[in-house]
Amino acid sequence: MLKVNANVLLKVIKLSAQITLENGGETYRAEETIKFICKAFKVKEIDAIATPTGFYLTVSINGDDHYTIVKRIRKRTINLQKIHDVNNISRQIASYSISLKDALKELENISSNRVDQYKYPLLYTGVSSAFFTVLFGGGAFEFMVAFLTGILISAISKGFEELQSYQFFSNIMSGAVIAFAAVTVTTLSGIGNYNYIIVGGIMPLLPGLAMTNAIRDTIRGDLISGIARAAEAMLVASSLAAGAGAVIYTAYSVGFLGI
Repeated sequence: MLKVNANVLLKVIKLSAQITLENGGETYRAEETIKFICKAFKVKEIDAIATPTGFYLTVSINGDDHYTIVKRIRKRTINLQKIHDVNNISRQIASYSISLKDALKELENISSNRVDQYKYPLLYTGVSSAFFTVLFGGGAFEFMVAFLTGILISAISKGFEELQSYQFFSNIMSGAVIAFAAVTVTTLSGIGNYNYIIVGGIMPLLPGLAMTNAIRDTIRGDLISGIARAAEAMLVASSLAAGAGAVIYTAYSVGFLGI
């Protein structure tokens, strides 16, 4: 059996699972990454349970001494590049092309790296909002308004993220700002349809990946994870709808919008 430093191995598998869950990876992917790395070193016993809010793992390298780790996941975002990097490192470990200590350093760099997945995230959010607006029937005017609104919403979301605020409040504010901008611009200008702008602006914020992961986890039998992710997706969608709906209802109530 390969000689392995238990402390370093535990740090590697803990950080691998943590990065995977924090950046939108499926729970089964986190569990399989742990097992994949441990099997490369002929670990006798491996038990791992992952949920969207944390994971628990017990490892026995020689079959006698057991090590248990419990890790709480408090922040979740979407960064597929980090998941890809973790997968590459796990494969390098399995092929013995990288040592555990070097792998740990690489994982620490990935975890601490806060550089955005894309170079211009604000611009990309604006572009996606604009083209979603066109997809749902909007014209050139709605395209431009949705583009600028998407940039604004991306900046607001980033600000809430820096403040470490709850995602619920961020989504309510985002939905409200989208609806307010759409209703105000179309009403004052007298052209365009605010419905297209609102739908296009909200689309990039909808939890499509979370719902997809919820369905995949449920199909695989991970019922706790599936239910948790589905509840999270419903909460995000509901908060966006609540923010937009409150603004539209207020606009109708004060006569800013006609029936």
